[in-house]
Amino acid sequence: MKIIILLLILLNLLYAKKDFYYSFINSSGAQISEKRKQTISDGFDIIENAKLLARDGKIDEAYTLIKTYKAKNKMNVLDSDLIILYSELSLKKESKRFSLEAEKLLENAINSSSINQFDLAKAYMLLVELKLKINKTKDAKYFAEIIINNFDDELTKTYGKIQLAKVYKYQKSYDKSINILYTILTKTNDKMVATVVADELFDVYIASEDFEKANKLISNVLKNNIEYYANDSYLANQKVTKLIKSNMPEHAADILKELLNKTTKEESIEDFKFKLANTYMLMYDRTNFYLEKAKELYKDIISDYSQGSYAKKSKMTIDEILMRQGRVKPSVIAAKYQTSESMQQKALLQELINDKDDKKYKLILRSEKIYKKISNSITKRFGYESIEAIFDEVNIEMIKEFLNTEKCFDLNKVLKTSRSETLEKLIEDETIKFKFFECLIEVPYERAYLQVKNTFNASRDPNIYLYLERMAYSLKLIDEALDYSSKVEMVDNRDVLVKEFLYRYQILKSKGDSLSLDKFFSYTSKNLDFIELNKNNPVIVDFYHDYYLYLFKKNDIKRANEVLNKLYLKQKELKANIYSPFVEIELSKVSKNENKLQESINYLLESKENTRRLKPNDEVKIYYDILKLYENTGNKIKKDEYIQKCKDVKDTKDSLYKKMCDEM
Repeated sequence: MKIIILLLILLNLLYAKKDFYYSFINSSGAQISEKRKQTISDGFDIIENAKLLARDGKIDEAYTLIKTYKAKNKMNVLDSDLIILYSELSLKKESKRFSLEAEKLLENAINSSSINQFDLAKAYMLLVELKLKINKTKDAKYFAEIIINNFDDELTKTYGKIQLAKVYKYQKSYDKSINILYTILTKTNDKMVATVVADELFDVYIASEDFEKANKLISNVLKNNIEYYANDSYLANQKVTKLIKSNMPEHAADILKELLNKTTKEESIEDFKFKLANTYMLMYDRTNFYLEKAKELYKDIISDYSQGSYAKKSKMTIDEILMRQGRVKPSVIAAKYQTSESMQQKALLQELINDKDDKKYKLILRSEKIYKKISNSITKRFGYESIEAIFDEVNIEMIKEFLNTEKCFDLNKVLKTSRSETLEKLIEDETIKFKFFECLIEVPYERAYLQVKNTFNASRDPNIYLYLERMAYSLKLIDEALDYSSKVEMVDNRDVLVKEFLYRYQILKSKGDSLSLDKFFSYTSKNLDFIELNKNNPVIVDFYHDYYLYLFKKNDIKRANEVLNKLYLKQKELKANIYSPFVEIELSKVSKNENKLQESINYLLESKENTRRLKPNDEVKIYYDILKLYENTGNKIKKDEYIQKCKDVKDTKDSLYKKMCDEM
């Protein structure tokens, strides 16, 4: 809770008030007695002492001092200052009970004119914050508007607007609060006003979770006026706490370093050094840099303040640092601090990190339930967002190892314990990204597919869509595969469309929808270069066969024959005569039509050689075609040879060609 420092400067200084009261004339016209003057002076000294205590962060001491003095004070001239300070300290006690008591006291004092005119603006400001503390937002807004509307000087009005911005912040009307503060900030030339506004604006950004703007703002504040915090330990400690909670320890460290530069009090030096050392521990970046900085400060505390409040904790943290630096084994720390749950968890976490570095992945996974008990606050201290983040790294390293050794089956086992976050981090590594997807296709695993699907379904990466398409197809999820095929086409990346070409063909063929397959071949005819770019994929054999049939059906005989010839050559190249004797028989027909009779015969002879299990009916058909071709060439010997071969074929069923052979 921040009480505006500037108003103390703007309004009468404490000792100026004392001088004023020294010349006080009572109702009879006589000057007050020296004893009464001294009592007033002593009262102001007590008030000033309480303020100094508060600036040093000793709120409880200051509160007790003022509360005790206020109870026995008989001097009306001190009431205004006492009530103001008492209310301010009550607010700093950070307790609704204290704020409620102070709110009633201060509001009554204002209404009864117990507050001096030159203290009135500050009283209203305090009342706004007290009202907010006890959740009376309407009242808080009312009094903030009184400051803006009922005071003449612009500076007081400005601070009234700051209080109104606090009300809006409390109501979560962040845009209204930001608008007020930003308007002030753009118009003021006063460094202190700018600092107070920026400080409050930082709090609004934090409340609205706009951490990027908050970080930028506090950087500028510390750069331009770090003294705002360094001159008030209470204010500084409040800001340090907020910065640490907002994950900005580097700015907290800047404030603490400045406090150390300014203070001369040994008690404060010890306190600030310990807080700075702790802040360095929070800034750990998985190197020794901040650990060493912290260690030196802890050593100073042990050396210079051996009987102080922080010596024991400093020794414990140095042991933690030595363990994290590998100079002390986790088991030694665990044995030394058996009664400290925090140190037990730190030792356990360091053991996990050591095993991770030693690639003892299976050992780690066997002990996963034990490690899951480690709190996130401890893991963050060790440079990890959570214990799950460590297991993400373990799983990623295991997955990389399996991918590099092509152990796709083992990969699926790891995926059973992996989070979506693991997969997201995994594909950030371009060196293994595609190995990972290829592995999942090689060893289909539905849970892994669903995991990948849920993680990347909203992606606009056509390569990922293609892998999801292939994974779905490998799991026979044809409709889902087609859905991803549509997404690949929608993104319209030509390189990916080329890679996806034959996968789409396979999916459509497996669906058994001839109309969809015909549409695909129509698409093919508009992208003929896709065929050439995929000619080395073995699937091209099936594609050539079906594309030939499509073109033949469309009566595009010339292109059909070109594709048929490519199918023939690809089969020979791959030594995979999948579509024999069909291919050779069709080519034989083409050659016969072109009157290339010997070539036609050669295709038929080749078809017989290329087919291991030729059906009897197909065999007699081939023999019959050969003998008729030999008849056309006038080669009677060869004709008779093949007539006999045709007659020798057994187990034919209702074959017209066999019947004709037998009758020859």
